[in-house]
Amino acid sequence: MVKEILLRRADFMMVLAYATDLATGQSRDFALRSCVLAMRLANRMGLADSEMREVFHQAILRYVGCNADTHLLAAAFGDEIAMRQDLALADLGSQTELGSIFVKAFTRVFEGMPPEDLRRAVQEGLASAIQVSVPILSGHCEVAQWIGQRIGLGEDGLRNLGQLYERWDGHGLPHGLAGDQVRLPVRIVTLAQDAIALLEAHGPATMIEAITRRRGGAYEEALADIFLSDAAGLTAGIDGLVGRETILALEPLPHAYLDEADCEEAWIAIADMIDMRMPFTFGHSRAVAALGEAAGRCIGLPLADLRAIRWAAYVHDIGELAVPVSTWLKAAPFSVWETDAAQLHPYHGERALAALGAEGQPVASLVLRHHERLDGTGYHRYAKAADLSPAARILAAAEAYQTAREARPHRPASSAEAVAARMRSLVRAGKLCPDATEAVLTAAGQASRRAAAASTPAGLTAREMEVLGLIAAGHTAKEAARVLKISPKTADNHIQNLYGKIGVSTRAGAALFALERGLVHQNLAA
Repeated sequence: MVKEILLRRADFMMVLAYATDLATGQSRDFALRSCVLAMRLANRMGLADSEMREVFHQAILRYVGCNADTHLLAAAFGDEIAMRQDLALADLGSQTELGSIFVKAFTRVFEGMPPEDLRRAVQEGLASAIQVSVPILSGHCEVAQWIGQRIGLGEDGLRNLGQLYERWDGHGLPHGLAGDQVRLPVRIVTLAQDAIALLEAHGPATMIEAITRRRGGAYEEALADIFLSDAAGLTAGIDGLVGRETILALEPLPHAYLDEADCEEAWIAIADMIDMRMPFTFGHSRAVAALGEAAGRCIGLPLADLRAIRWAAYVHDIGELAVPVSTWLKAAPFSVWETDAAQLHPYHGERALAALGAEGQPVASLVLRHHERLDGTGYHRYAKAADLSPAARILAAAEAYQTAREARPHRPASSAEAVAARMRSLVRAGKLCPDATEAVLTAAGQASRRAAAASTPAGLTAREMEVLGLIAAGHTAKEAARVLKISPKTADNHIQNLYGKIGVSTRAGAALFALERGLVHQNLAA
């Protein structure tokens, strides 16, 4: 009988916080330090426990939707992590500051062009920058709410996550809310996270000057005054790493716990949050989990190991968030620096899962080892056979198989036969475990396509289902129109109609709807 799991929801939230720190280029524990400051501010304001709980959730989860459509952000602006670092320090209500960030981003993208060509390219980029950005930022809000719902947040918490980029002066996104229309937890967390970012980058004097200058703009006057009246006291002692116990102690009672089924939902939410960065990784972690669990059953692993394989597979790539999507999109070989950064992702994955404490150790151990090989030629610790459990060997083989079956910018997808031949050659070379490899190949050979439902979800028409599959796979309306041989206007009409039927307003939301119902998987398997 497998031991039942019961975990604090706050622990899962800290895993997500670590992930968003990686994806936004912030220092380790940035979200957790922001949580400490936000809760101190909330305490100074005398908020009730219910509002304190909302502040706690918002501070940790604010950027949990930031991976939505990151490939579009990277395609337009290049290194999206570098750009996010710049945006975190700017007053986004200032067209001058925002424009300078866009210019800096486009200059990186078009580096190496002759001066006149560079000037022209930057000007063209600036002309469409806002048009490109707004739908992506709207998608961040929608996906943040979806993830919040998956881990059990209440309606108030979900409403807060829908206002990520709103401002006191009404110059925010996506709805241009102003004043008290912007919920109080959102206002508190926005100030707290800006203050931490400015403090880390520029020190206390510049931080105070910036908060003062933005008073009445980005921040409510009364809230800014509370902070400025004791900025040193409010930020004291939070300039380093923040321990798990510190955050757990901040959560107002009653504490929320996740049982086995709730944990499964939380792991899947993290998987989707990781994979939504790029169309070619969408559904990858779910597929590795299904394959790894099936392979583990083939060789008779105990239920606890099957659960650990499945949960580790859901989050095995969480450390990849530290590497800009613009790097993963390259068709050319990685540089030495890019290779080193990419090969550190198992380390970052293990560190992210440290928030789960001892209960998360079996999962963290597998994530750390999912790219190791029996002969010590894997990464990042160059572990050898003696350090690799049967579960670790299964996960490594399942990840290798699934990745090879998927297309990447630098190569096409391989056929099942070609992947099997390649993996067996790695077995002969002493790199992959023979039993684990054959179990994975057996599981992959037994997999069958999911039967199409007798009726389409949400009453979508057959054409709307086709359009949904294409946009979920990363196609624009124009590209979908070209594939289906219809006009762009007709494609856009289908998109708007299906958005209304499934209750979303962004491509990212539609993609998640498709993934949850197996539609992306069916499309990839076809």
